[in-house]
Amino acid sequence: MMMKFTREQLYKEIWETSARQVAIKYSLNYQKLLNQCKEISIPLPGGKYFYNRQHGLDIDNLITPLPDSKISDIEVEKQRSRIQKKETVVEFEKDKRINTEKTLETDSNQNKTVNKVKILFDRDTLYSSLNFLEREKKDSIIKILSEFEISESKRLHKKVITYKESIIAWNKRVKASERDYYDPRYQRNDLSQPKFIKDVSKEQLPRLYRILDMLCTIFEKLGEIIIDDLRIQIGKDIVSFEVIESTDKVNHELTKEEAQQLVKYNDEVKRHSYVSKPNIRKYDYIPNGLLRIKMSNGKYIKDTKSNKLEDMLPEIVILFYQCYFEIRTQREDWEEAQRKCEEEKQKARMLQERIDQEKKKTREFLNMLSDYKLADEIRKFVDILKDSDKADQETIEWMSRKADWIDPTISAEDELLGKREHYKSDEEKNKFLKEEKYYW
Repeated sequence: MMMKFTREQLYKEIWETSARQVAIKYSLNYQKLLNQCKEISIPLPGGKYFYNRQHGLDIDNLITPLPDSKISDIEVEKQRSRIQKKETVVEFEKDKRINTEKTLETDSNQNKTVNKVKILFDRDTLYSSLNFLEREKKDSIIKILSEFEISESKRLHKKVITYKESIIAWNKRVKASERDYYDPRYQRNDLSQPKFIKDVSKEQLPRLYRILDMLCTIFEKLGEIIIDDLRIQIGKDIVSFEVIESTDKVNHELTKEEAQQLVKYNDEVKRHSYVSKPNIRKYDYIPNGLLRIKMSNGKYIKDTKSNKLEDMLPEIVILFYQCYFEIRTQREDWEEAQRKCEEEKQKARMLQERIDQEKKKTREFLNMLSDYKLADEIRKFVDILKDSDKADQETIEWMSRKADWIDPTISAEDELLGKREHYKSDEEKNKFLKEEKYYW
């Protein structure tokens, strides 16, 4: 799986064709090749070098000589085939605090050796890291982790299988949407892009499925809920996360189309024509196979030289529950603030209701007082009429009855007008007296 070169040979071939072409020619791992060149100080040509060389322009000032080095030979890892990738078994290394133990079991039915990984960890460290949880929950986490085994032959979790199928459907639809509109195989892509595939290369998808399966399985065993979009619901709160693949920044190599665009641009410039310069990126960002799990609070855990994410399940569980605790705390603080706000609003409403009731009661009292004063004035007026003999007895009696009808202390019921509503305003009571109804 290794290809051996002399340092001078590799330098010469890269500057003759490009690093990517050398990787394709010898079936090398392109990223490993770039890393090796960086380690042994082999300079890499930029896009401008190949452009000038292709069009017969001056390249002398663009060539970086090969610096001296004690290293004469170099070995570069070859690109593995699909079959080799499937047969490759992930090797788990021991860590000082969180370790793994491999156990081999034989399937008697199929006579196959199954590689299982049992998680070993420091219980005290994990227990103290989860001190914000209830004791029963911490005991459950430790028990499940101590019994949990990672097996590469295990069938994927049903949620992960559904997710994998959505990626396959998405890739098919993308391919169909890139066809010509009049091609009968053309199909508009109206699907929603699956999570993670924007930040994870196709080569790392099998590993992504295994990591997601590991997360879904362990959290389901812990009694949590796996939502269809692969978020984890712990109690009342939902924990979101991302899986992101790191990239290496390398100089962009011009494609054939980009080179043609630059030629056309330079020709137009020579003719003094107005033309916008092609927007060609300066760098490429090449996925390097290193994954990290990033939580919604910004904290993350990533592959290291000594450990991969598969080795760090206890640490990942701690990270998830710490994120959950932050989300729960924020939710409870928000709910408490909402409760206090609602209490203040309720107090304000109750106070306003008391004020409005008091205003209404006062208005009704004043309206009754107005009726009392009006009745008193009517009686005084009746007494004057009696002394002056300017009204007959029937009229005086009618006025007296109206005074009793208006007086709230008596509130006599009138034969035709019924009882007077003393609590209403003068305008409302006068309106009642002014209303006339006609019956046909």
